[in-house]
Amino acid sequence: MNGEKICLINKIFRKFYFLVFVFVTLFCCQAYSQVNTSGSRRLNVFIDEERFIDTDYIRQEIPVVTYVRDREQADVHLIISRNQSGSTGATYNISFIGYGQYKSMNYQLSYWAPSSNTADANRRGYTTVIKNGLAPFLTASSSSNLMDISYTVIPVSDGVVEEETDPWNHWVLEMYAGGELDQEDTRNTRQFRYGIFADRITKESRTRLRPYGNYNERNFKTSDSWVQTSRTRGGFNSYHVVSISDHWSVGGFGDILISTFDNLKFSAEISPAVEFSVFPYDEATRRSITFAWRAGAGYYNYVEETIFDKMEEILFGQAIVASANFRQPWGDIRSGIVGFHHFHDFQSNSLEIFSWINLRIIQGLSLSLRTNFDLINDQVAIPKADLSLEEILLEQRRRATSYRFRVNLGLSYTFGSRITGVYNPRLNL
Repeated sequence: MNGEKICLINKIFRKFYFLVFVFVTLFCCQAYSQVNTSGSRRLNVFIDEERFIDTDYIRQEIPVVTYVRDREQADVHLIISRNQSGSTGATYNISFIGYGQYKSMNYQLSYWAPSSNTADANRRGYTTVIKNGLAPFLTASSSSNLMDISYTVIPVSDGVVEEETDPWNHWVLEMYAGGELDQEDTRNTRQFRYGIFADRITKESRTRLRPYGNYNERNFKTSDSWVQTSRTRGGFNSYHVVSISDHWSVGGFGDILISTFDNLKFSAEISPAVEFSVFPYDEATRRSITFAWRAGAGYYNYVEETIFDKMEEILFGQAIVASANFRQPWGDIRSGIVGFHHFHDFQSNSLEIFSWINLRIIQGLSLSLRTNFDLINDQVAIPKADLSLEEILLEQRRRATSYRFRVNLGLSYTFGSRITGVYNPRLNL
């Protein structure tokens, strides 16, 4: 009797397993046909963006493609970068890189966003460029029936397009001012800042004039009195850079600085510079290797006597800068080295090595590394007098140091659905 029951139970389980197998097989075949059947598969797009890109808006406005979460799963790889042009605005550079059957399709489009634009106007602008850039891929894919193209005819008087005259001659001015007050029973903070950006940017040259000022005051209540600390910083930054060719540029820099933290009652520096770019400057959004040389003179008037027994002096020095910037489908690399020394004493020097790396090792696995290492032997403005405990703890004066090192290491792995999240604003608290 027990044997008959066992046989019956085994038959029931075998039928159950068979039904489950059939159901799973049919479900997988249906899913495969929906995703991979020729004639119905959508274009897979991977967006490689920086933090300022509104990807939710892009997904909402361009719903005819499938957005995947990894480059290896994409038909089209979008690399979006933004180059800030001072206070005049920014250029969004969008690279379209095709894979598989679209491997031969590789180009770049740009969108210029003036500083007067709102955030909504910017995202509408670069999203329109993305729509235009994806059109050739959609046309060549099986998703062409999902696309509709419309044209807007702009009337032209007498068939001649007149060049727009600019009464400001490309100059853009931005003024800012602000403050902050933080008040409590035992402490209070006051901060004020103001400044002006005056920028002129053309293909031939780049110019900036920038006066600015900052004041920071902090007060702390002790058992019998108040302790006050304040820091003042202000000055004037300026430069003028001229393009000589696709690989060379020259310029001049002038700076004025007043800073109680840096022990500078007044300082003024002027220096010419020259730069060579290994790749043409037009490729700078994707790859660049540059070498620059800068030399000049500076006048320094100190608040307190320095460790070199100086209250004022004129110094000459030079700097050499080598930097590399690559933004490719396999990741981003930005690194460089800056060397500086004074002419009066070659032991008065500094060396800075910096790097930022974000690499896609394999599908879903990424490594990020940020490092900055400084050897500092040129602190000529350090005060001679010993700092008080209050000045040290409140960081009211700069202290002498021979080096500075910072490192940040990160590893991330993403797995699961190959499709990125769709735009869903519901209950977004």
